[in-house]
Amino acid sequence: MDTLRIAVGWVTLVFVSLLGAAILYKVWTNQIDLKSLLGNDKDGDASMSRFQLLIFTFVVALSFFYLVTAANAEGLPEVPGSVLTMLGISGSAYLVAKGIDRDPAPPGGGQ
Repeated sequence: MDTLRIAVGWVTLVFVSLLGAAILYKVWTNQIDLKSLLGNDKDGDASMSRFQLLIFTFVVALSFFYLVTAANAEGLPEVPGSVLTMLGISGSAYLVAKGIDRDPAPPGGGQ
């Protein structure tokens, strides 16, 4: 069973690495536009809060995946409350930034 777990872990690692390399190549050659992924704030710049949420979510997801596929893992690991809190804070920061960047309603209620 441990051999199967290690093999699945390596196959998944190779697949994710190749997928990441293909995506980076397409970004490098301008075949993929990151504007929709990172979003634009009202000034036309990349949204730092969206980037933070994206990176933090990937770090937590890959760490969780590593813990699940580790050789001595027995079932799903317990996720510490501090990690869930940080994910919540990151998501909340994104939502607050999204609300701030939103254009205010025109005076008079748009009439």
